[in-house]
Amino acid sequence: MVDILVFGPHPDDAEFSMGASLLKFIREGRTATLCVLTRGESGTYGTPEAREEEMKEACRKMGVNLEMLQFKDCQIFDNFANRLTLAGVIRKHCPRVIFAPYHTNHGSHLDGTAHPDHTATGILVRSAARYAKFKGIAELKQKPWPTRHLIYYMLPKSLKPNLVVDVSDYMTEWEEVASSHQSQMQLRSGAVLKYLRDVRAMYGMFAGRQYAEGFFIEEPVVFDIDLFL
Repeated sequence: MVDILVFGPHPDDAEFSMGASLLKFIREGRTATLCVLTRGESGTYGTPEAREEEMKEACRKMGVNLEMLQFKDCQIFDNFANRLTLAGVIRKHCPRVIFAPYHTNHGSHLDGTAHPDHTATGILVRSAARYAKFKGIAELKQKPWPTRHLIYYMLPKSLKPNLVVDVSDYMTEWEEVASSHQSQMQLRSGAVLKYLRDVRAMYGMFAGRQYAEGFFIEEPVVFDIDLFL
């Protein structure tokens, strides 16, 4: 059983999008597993072997357990077999909270967050979380597991987060983790870390913090006045 299970389509997706939050959760004593579906073999930069090693190094720095699946880059599709695979991962780790990329993104073909694998993973995880709790799916052998919360990261530009995590104290450590993906430092003409820092500054502005990471939850959250007093 882990507190947190994060699904990432490619090496670097989770760290680039919510890595500082993961650091914060882990440094506060939570346990986490990162499940990466592909090795990013269709990407412009880096070999799949190099990207896998970068992924392992990033997880080592964070203190996150890593599970890598055998999906093919640019070939993540929503179908019954793939739903079963991710449901099996959920039943294996029995998380209290699942994180996945947001399932809908109408960004242009130039928008990196709108990669079809990102949205497909979000759709798959949403279905898999439901499958994981059903007792009657014969193809799933592990004990059913009802994860309480599914939270989305890698939000499209059109979607304002309804949850933010203050990561101001973790930015230096996060940058070290993100830099583990050396093959991807060429993205955005070599300015990928600056871009990602700017995104966190924008989310921080929403919440009156220096830096934050943004998330979206679709389920109703029980309101506790103590959080605001």
